[in-house]
This record gives sequence, structure tokens and C-alpha cells, in this order.
Amino acid sequence: MPPFPLASIGCKSTLEAVNLVLITKREAAEGIAADDPRAAHLVLTVGLRIGQSFHVGIADALRGLAEITAVAPVLTFNITWEHAVQPKLPLTVIVGLPRPQTAKKVLHDLASLGVARIIFFEAEKGDPGYLSSSLWQEDEWHSHLRKGTEQACSTLVPDVLRTRSLEAALALITENNWRVALDPYEASRALGEAPDGSKSGTLAIGPERGWSNAERKLLVVRGFALHHLGDRILRVEAACLVGGALMLAQLHVWERHRNLGA
Repeated sequence: MPPFPLASIGCKSTLEAVNLVLITKREAAEGIAADDPRAAHLVLTVGLRIGQSFHVGIADALRGLAEITAVAPVLTFNITWEHAVQPKLPLTVIVGLPRPQTAKKVLHDLASLGVARIIFFEAEKGDPGYLSSSLWQEDEWHSHLRKGTEQACSTLVPDVLRTRSLEAALALITENNWRVALDPYEASRALGEAPDGSKSGTLAIGPERGWSNAERKLLVVRGFALHHLGDRILRVEAACLVGGALMLAQLHVWERHRNLGA
């Protein structure tokens, strides 16, 4: 089967630009109500009509190419599914809980990058008041994960956990993998090649005010090497994305590239 053509649904509207629309198994069979924001975006904003196609996927399952068969009163479509689910990328990112606006970017961007798991922890230099925001209290964070996943034309939504401390976050890392903590103040080496034989990795990013001395000591005890990204200090969301991308490249996971539709 040839690769799927990339659907042109990256338009601005009340629904954020996406390259794939996540749907449920029921919607795959029955369609999406015409007044659903996803259907309205595709039909009214993008201008898709009967016979045209767009990418769909079921969370943590297959992607497919949906050919529209009707637009009202329900947007219905026939789906040609891929043969296998995308592989999850072997990277966990631990990050000190940042202010809500920053956390939204971290959730979106790391979902787009394709990390398997994001663990937010309450850092010693963090602000515990961030947890009282609507982002966490009203579960808004789910939508940012979803949007990031759709932007990447993927179905793989990262697992998200929150812990009360760095120690609790590190207790969740059970595999013996490549462990990196970014620290522009104390690191002596730039983030470079992965140790021989590395199959997965964990990246630790401090909060907006940086690591405490106790947290640095704990990271080293737990096998994390302190690295930097040059002589500039990046924002938390940038450090997550750049550090994560460099680690994935060193783990060679992108060499097993699979075209859409395969």
C-alpha cells in the first residue's frame, strides 16, 4: 500500500490546527455529529466535501485515512486503517511543575515529540500554588495532550503523572536506562552521545527556578548525569523539547522511520 497523502487540515479556527483527528471506536463506525467542533472544523473551515479524505486515529491504536461519505446530519466516512500501531518512543521526561501557561506548552510539545511518559513533580524551588489552577483542577491538561498528539499525526498519547517530590518521581523509574538531568549551572559536559547499549532514556528538567542542592545530589545518587545545552539558559518548555529530541536522536529511534499508511 502506498503512503497516505497528508491531509491539508492545518487551518486556523476555534479548533486548533491538527494533522489527525482522534476519534473513538464508536465514531469510527457511526461518524461524528455535524455540530461537533471536529466535524465543523473539517467541513466549514477546511472545506472538506464528500469524497475527500483526512487522517483519523484511535488513542493508542491505529491511524487511518478517512474518506468522507456524508457531511450532514452526521459526518460519516470509510476508513482505510494502517497495518500496525506506531511504536512508542522510549523516553520519559521528569519536569519540575511549572506555571500553568508553561505546563500547557510542555504537555503539547512533548506529546507532539512522542515521549512515552511525562512526570511532573513538586520541586523544592517550585510554587505549590500552580496545582490549584484550572489546568489541573478541571483536567484541562487532557486537551493539551490531545492537541499535541493530533498535531504530530499520531495516536500515541503520553502517560502523565504528578508526584509530590523529585524522590517520588524517581521512584517511578524502574528500568536501568540512560539518565540525564539538564543543569546549566552545575553541569560540566554538554548533552552528547548515549552510553553504549542504551535502549531507553529518562530526561530530568528542573523547575523554572532551578534545582535545589538536595535535588542535584539525589539525581546523581540515582544515576543521572548532569549535562547542559550550551551557555544559554532555556525556558522549561524549550529545554524539554530540545533535550528530549537530542536524547531520542542518540537512541536512534528515528532511524526506524515508517511512512504513513504502512
